[in-house]
Amino acid sequence: MADGKLSGKVVLVTGAGRGLGRAMALAMSEQGAHLALIDLDGEELQQVAHEIQDIGGADSVIPLGADVCDPDSAATAVHYAAENFGRIDVVFNNAALGPQAVTEDPYGAPPKFWELNPYIFIRMMDINAAGPQLVAAAAVPHMLKAGWGRIVNITTALDAMCVPGMGAYGPSKAALEAHTVIMAKDLEGTGVTANVLIPGGPANTRMIPDATGIPRAALIQPEDMQAPAVWLASDESDGHNGMRFIAGHWDAGLEKASAPCAWPQLGKQAILPQSIER
Repeated sequence: MADGKLSGKVVLVTGAGRGLGRAMALAMSEQGAHLALIDLDGEELQQVAHEIQDIGGADSVIPLGADVCDPDSAATAVHYAAENFGRIDVVFNNAALGPQAVTEDPYGAPPKFWELNPYIFIRMMDINAAGPQLVAAAAVPHMLKAGWGRIVNITTALDAMCVPGMGAYGPSKAALEAHTVIMAKDLEGTGVTANVLIPGGPANTRMIPDATGIPRAALIQPEDMQAPAVWLASDESDGHNGMRFIAGHWDAGLEKASAPCAWPQLGKQAILPQSIER
């Protein structure tokens, strides 16, 4: 789309092969964006790339197989995207390992924290918390040079971070939520922003296994992420930094759908020397 809201913008989406990543990528393509898609699953990644080519043309998308929590792999993917399109304007850090990796029924039969596979715990922290840092750190210099950019981190509902059975997923998303605040503060005044986007509750993706018994129609649908994703990637979101946006409340307006990242109501409690007070 030549006159879409995102015409001329280059958007990098991690975890783009399915679920939320795929839905957001398709919506941004419809609005004229060029897409760099990152995922580990080559077959599903290629399928999404073909869908986007049908929307925006053969040159509108590049699929990149990469591991976001491997420093060299993440940096190489970002570099290749920037070389191919000449710029990177927006990053959606969506790639994640979800509760389904821990147990078949994380809601009905949640494991205790001492029952978690230690290697899955570490891998989940790497993908969900370290991966966004590696991708954003590689992309932000391109944005700072242009004087405009967006980092959008996909976390989860604050309540979900503390649900029994989320002993790996919850902490990893809480870490990303807190890190988004730091990103936003570091970027203040540069024209580049960092914000959070969440579905607002369990979403209809593979992270909610069939064993939970939750009806798929009762879940938040990936398509609900599309309108806020387009808005966040566009000039319309100028001035919004360090915020979290809830897709499930999007139709009710920004006042209901947005709030500051993390837990600012709990801040200002630390006893700090004046030299490091922020």
